[in-house]
This record gives sequence, C-alpha cells and structure tokens, in this order.
Amino acid sequence: MHHFDAVILGLGGIGSSALAESAARGVRVLGVDQFDPPHARGSSHGGSRVIRLAYFEHEGYVPLLRESFEAFDRLSRDAGVQLIHRTGLLQGGMPNNTITAGTLESARLHDLRVEALTGREASRRFPAFELPEAWELVYEHDAGFVRPEETIRVQLARARAAGAEIRTNTEVVGWEDRASSVLVRFADGTEVETGALVVCGGAWAPKLLHRYESLRAFNLKPTRQTILWLASRDATQSLGSFSTNAMPVWLFEDGEAGAPYGVPAFDGMGSPSGLKVGLHQHGGEAIDLANFDRTVLACTADAMLMRVARVVRAARDAAIVATATCLYTESHDGHFVIDTLSPESPNVIVATACNGHAFKFVPVIGRVIADAIGDRSTISAGSAAFLARGARG
Repeated sequence: MHHFDAVILGLGGIGSSALAESAARGVRVLGVDQFDPPHARGSSHGGSRVIRLAYFEHEGYVPLLRESFEAFDRLSRDAGVQLIHRTGLLQGGMPNNTITAGTLESARLHDLRVEALTGREASRRFPAFELPEAWELVYEHDAGFVRPEETIRVQLARARAAGAEIRTNTEVVGWEDRASSVLVRFADGTEVETGALVVCGGAWAPKLLHRYESLRAFNLKPTRQTILWLASRDATQSLGSFSTNAMPVWLFEDGEAGAPYGVPAFDGMGSPSGLKVGLHQHGGEAIDLANFDRTVLACTADAMLMRVARVVRAARDAAIVATATCLYTESHDGHFVIDTLSPESPNVIVATACNGHAFKFVPVIGRVIADAIGDRSTISAGSAAFLARGARG
C-alpha cells in the first residue's frame, strides 16, 4: 500500500493551490480529482473571478487578501502568465445599500484606496453605465479579476515540478480514520494511507461529509448559478463597448434578489468572449448533483439580460453568445469553513463552503492548508483562525 504525508481531495482552485504549496515544502503529497482539472463542472471555471481588497463581509478577510494579491502577482511572474488584472471595481447601488457602506468602512479601517461616487458621477466617469442618479457607489482602484483556469494550470504544474503525484478521473468512495493516519479508498478498489486527508471537494463536499455531525450546523448545500456572455448583435463590431477599455468590473445592488455583476472582455480571454455577467446571490437554487441538468433555460438567460440592460447601455442591443452553469457551495452564513473535522478526526482537514467568493483567496488558503498539514494547531492560531469556527465541535 502507498503511503503519503497528505492526500488532497479535489483539485480546483483551493485544492490545486494546497497541493502546489505542500509539494514545494517537500511534503509527499497526492492530489486526487474525480474529473480532469481545470474543468467546467464545479466552481473554478468561467474565465474570470472578481478580486477585491475592501472586504465588508468580515474584517479578517482583508489581511488574507493582501497576502493573496501578492501571491497572485508572484505566481504570474514565476509562470510568465498574467493571472490577475487590475481593472478597478465599481459596486454599490440603491441609497443606504450594505455594499457601499461596508466597503467604505473596510477601506477606512484598513487604509485602502477607494472613492465614493453617486450614480450620476459614476455614469459620467464610465459612460458604459446608465445608473440612477441617487445610487450610492464606491470605486476600488486596485480591484479587478483573476483567471481561474489559468491559475489551476499554473498550480498543478508547480505541484508536478515539486514532486506531487496527481490522479485525475479518480473517485474517492470513502475513508477510515485511524489513530495516526487515514485510509483512503478509491472507486477502482485501491487504497492509500495518509497522515492527513484534506477535503476540498467543492459542491461534492456536502455529500462526502454528510455523516459528520460537526458540519451539519453549517447547512452545506450546492446551488446553481447562471453565467452569460454578451456581445454586440452586429458581427462587424468589436467588443470595445464591453471591454476593459470601457468599464471596470462591477456589482450592483439594485433592489431585487441577488446582485448583478459583470467582468468586461479582455485581451487573451479566449472562448467564450464578451462581457461576462451573472447574479451573485446567497440562498440560490439548491441542486442534487446526481440529477443535475446544467442547461440554461432561455427564459432565465433573457431575464438576466433584461436586468443587466437597465444599467449597461450596450447590453440593450446585445446578443447572448454563450451560457454556463457554475456551482456555489453555501453555508448558512456565507463564510468559509477551514478546520479539522472533529476531535475524533484530527487528521481530516476540511476546506469548504466557499459561497461563491473564495477564488480570490486560493493562494492563501492553499498556504493555510499546507501549514495545517505540518501542524494542525496553526488552523486556530493563524491569520485564518476566524474561519476555524466550530467544525471540531
């Protein structure tokens, strides 16, 4: 039987980063994924993910994000691939909205570079938008987006170069906790023994972890999220009105369920190409992964386009050129869970409940997991200690 210091289950953004960081430290580590990452079945696809620093959700996130911005820059330099694009971010919406108030408070506490704007001022600065004059918004100069698939490719390449073993298209069917190790079983009947098992299963984590009482309080569930790409109906027109030259990344609280967001088209984005739009919402449609139809209904796509067209001028004459379905893994409160599983299972580490906002953190969460593989106590003592919130009972 093969023995590893660590087995990392799930090689999306978090798992691939944890694998690369662990291997770089000389850990004998195996990475396992039931698919062939990067892939479009989970939460780490779609060509872009928003990254921002003025986080209003919890003050503990900002120090992690400072580290994450630096890590994305370092990964980009080392790999020769641009993984982070600083386009700026315009967000907010109706008077007294929580996004603007929270972002401004975060910026004040952490001395971040942001600017408060009315809807009228924002529309003048960025003519791509037509926003209600009374809206209250904030522009974060250093925000933008990162490239999820490219990030995973870079991290897996780093891991392989450092000696990690990677098994794709391999399903884990269970594990057995032992006094000082974990026995991991695969669908093909083989087994490995490991000093630490790290579960980064994304939307599949609730199924893998359902028998553990310590996680039930978080009400983990996978939910469906719809993504569209928009382009001009006139095939002779470029993507200029939907590009980073015309607009920053944006997210608006418009008074309806969820917050419409957009990531502009950019050079080298590949296919699909265009303005990427979606709705960021907690409490989305829960799905059963065993009977999950990824088809995006025309009525759903049309309704989203109409909503975007209220605030984005060019969207009023746009075509939907591509659609996709993404998955969130939600917890009851919208925060991540990074912890050992329970006092009885100290060698199983869980990184789950990404809630649609974790990709911007993946290098630092990878580092946190690598620290924990070496010393479990770092989970409750380090910079991400506020996310070790009771999974251990």
